[in-house]
Parts: sequence; C-alpha cells; structure tokens
Amino acid sequence: MIKNVLLIIIVLYAVYAIFGAYILFFLPISYHTTSDKAPLLLSEDIQNKDHVLLLEDGFESGQVRMQAIKEAQSSIDFISYSVQKGKTSHLFMAELFEAADRGVHVRVLLDGLFHNLRGDLGDVREAIAAHPNMELRYYEPFKLFKPWSWHNRLHDKLLIIDETYGIIGGRNIGDKYLSKKRPKDYVYDRDVLVYNKNKQNSSLLEMKAYANELWEHPFTKQEKHAKATNSTKGNDFQEKLKNELQLARDENDAFVRPLSHDWMNQAIQADHISFVSNPLTRLNKYPYLWKTFTELATNAESKVYMQTPYAIPTNQMIKHVEMQSQVQHDMMTNSMQQTPNPMAFSGYLSTRDEILNSGVSIYEYRGNYSIHAKSFVIDDYLSMVGSFNLDARSSYLNTESAVLIQGSEFAKVLQKKMDQKKERSDILTSENSNVESKETFKKIAIKVLSKVSIMWRVFL
Repeated sequence: MIKNVLLIIIVLYAVYAIFGAYILFFLPISYHTTSDKAPLLLSEDIQNKDHVLLLEDGFESGQVRMQAIKEAQSSIDFISYSVQKGKTSHLFMAELFEAADRGVHVRVLLDGLFHNLRGDLGDVREAIAAHPNMELRYYEPFKLFKPWSWHNRLHDKLLIIDETYGIIGGRNIGDKYLSKKRPKDYVYDRDVLVYNKNKQNSSLLEMKAYANELWEHPFTKQEKHAKATNSTKGNDFQEKLKNELQLARDENDAFVRPLSHDWMNQAIQADHISFVSNPLTRLNKYPYLWKTFTELATNAESKVYMQTPYAIPTNQMIKHVEMQSQVQHDMMTNSMQQTPNPMAFSGYLSTRDEILNSGVSIYEYRGNYSIHAKSFVIDDYLSMVGSFNLDARSSYLNTESAVLIQGSEFAKVLQKKMDQKKERSDILTSENSNVESKETFKKIAIKVLSKVSIMWRVFL
C-alpha cells in the first residue's frame, strides 16, 4: 500500500516537473515583461569616453583581475556563473579576502545551481560567511516545486571595482580560463576591462546598478547555513588561502605579481560604451540582448562579424532577423572536433545548413583547445563583448550582459584577434558542410543527438 502511494506521488511529481520545466515554455502565454523596452539605439549626442582594454589572453586577464582587486578602496562586486577548480581560483579568492581585510566591502554572487562551490571549494562558503566584510548570495537556487525556475540561470561574468573598473566577458574563474599552464579542457575566451575615473555618464554606473538589481532581487538568496556558519572552519580556510597567496608572492609567481603603474596605458578611449542586459524574469524573457544585436546588425552597411562557441538559432529567434543581402555576414564557431559541449553542438549541427542557406559564411575553429568567446564587430566600428551566446538559452532564459563599444580603434584591435582564430578555422560551404574526417564515437554521438535534440533545442 505504502509503495503504491509513493509510486503515485513520484509519477505525479514527474508529470508536474515535465510540465513546469518543459511544456510550459512552449505554451502561447504572455508572461510578465516589465522590461520590454526598445532595443538600444546608438547616440552621438551623449558620449561617455570610457576607456576599454581588450583582455584576450587568459593569463593576462587573470593578472588584470588581481591588480584591479589590489586597487579596490571601497567595494567589489564579483558576479559569475561558476568558480572552477584550480590554483588561479584559490589565488583569486585569496585576493578578495585580502581586500576585505583592509575594509573593502566584497559581494559575491554566483549561479544557484552551477556555482561549483563544492569539494575543496566548498570551504569558501564558510570562509566568506565568517568574514565581516564579505557576503555570498546565489541567484535562483534549486527549488523542488518550482521547475520553471530551473532554466533561469545566472550567466553573467562581471567584476566591478569601486565603479572605476569593470571586467565583463565570457570567462568564469578557474584554471581552464586563466592558467598559464593550460589544462586539457582549456578554452580561449575574451573579456574587456572598462575604466573611467570620472564616472560621470560612465557605463560603469550602469554595471553597478545592474549588480545592485541582481543582488537585491527576490530570485537571489543568501545560503541558509551562512547564518549559522562554522566560524572556526571558515577562519581556517581564510588562513589557508592567505598562505597560498603569500607563497605565490614569495615565489614571484607572475599571476600575483603587481602590474606596473602604467598597466592602463594600453586602454583605448572609446567614443561611447553602453552596458546592456537581459531582464530579470522567469520563463521566456523578453530577448533584449538578441533584439538589440539583430537591430544593430540589420542597420549594418558592410559587414557583421560574429564569434560564438554555440550557434543554435530557433524559429523564435529568427523572426527578429532581417539580413541585408549586400552586407557580409561571417560567423566563427567551434568545429565538431573542438567543441567541449556535444549537446550544444548537436543543436548547431541540426541548423547548420539553414544558417549557410541564409547567406552567413561559417568558419569552424580547428585549432588547439576550443573557443568560448562571445563577440561581434559591425562595420569596423561597433563591437559587442559579453556573456551572450547565439542561442535560445542566452536569448530567452539566462541572465546575460554585454558592453557595446563604439569606436573604430577598438573594433580594429578586436577584429585582429578574431582573425587569428579565423586563420585556424575552415570555411564551410553547402557542398562540404556534411563532410567530416574519420568517424569517432564523439562524432557519431553528436550526429545521433542532432536528430533528436530539436525536441529541446530551446534549452541548449
């Protein structure tokens, strides 16, 4: 009798979960769209003259993060999808603790499901809770009876220092992004540092306002155990991190070595920088970032140049696209051999011919490791760098953010770096799009997945 009741409960919950986490997203329901604002229009009237530094190399990107934290005086906001394993993660966290020790208020906000503060990194939670100047919150932690919230993931990668420095892009924290000695799962990614000491009209104020909105949002929760943490364990882990940082300094480790005082001299003064983000709603969001990009691309006069680790357009996304035939559209993404995400690639594979037939030239990266950067250049003047992938998940489900950078000088630098990956890519045509080298288990599995992944393409 008890077994039958339990079985009924399990079946009913399974039906409820499938409806809430899957079917609900396909229903023609008008959801709350309080942020349904028009796509960002570029203006020549108000120009903030923010400076921007391209962070192409992962190790250098880590060094700049460490230096920016060293220079923090009042506040640090660290917002990320996850913190990955590795030495660089420990040194980064240690630098945050050291800043907190000198009185800087440090806020750490991570995704509620994929934050990765487990195992050895799990002690970071107790250490933060034990520090009077640090706070930790999670965006949309797991809720058993709200399956529609499972897809509402925090995908932003932001580090904001005193409203003076802001780092934004595609990198999480960990050796696979930042280490000089690259692990097997290393990815090529991209960030930019935005800098403006004057602050007036700066995009850094927009970043900070977004960080505050995320931090105070009802979807964001403080971990329950943090209120009654084991302070001894937390203090011990703080000490462990500080010892690791001091040892790295004693060994003159380049990752923690202070940068020279002219480290910002390479920053380029942009004509204008705008910060853009998706609305903070559940279910299908208003696709603000995607709509902004497509509007800007529609107005392109000569070229739209895209780099994305995943390209999985859906019918819902395509309805916003109006391609001009006289405009060159180039897109670079991972090849089947290089992709670290077979499931996402299966979604791309099932739509690849459609993308080619639309007039987009596809370049598939075949160099070492894989590409994870998300960047666009339009007409050699407008650049976009952030966390946004060309897929439905980034368009409708995740929190995402990016900066739009106006200025031909920065666009030239960014395009040069994108071209370096393009040189190690193969251009596809309708004739060779289905021609692959020898079949491997990975390729066979991806091809099989591509036949069925259409059923969940909107979640990839």
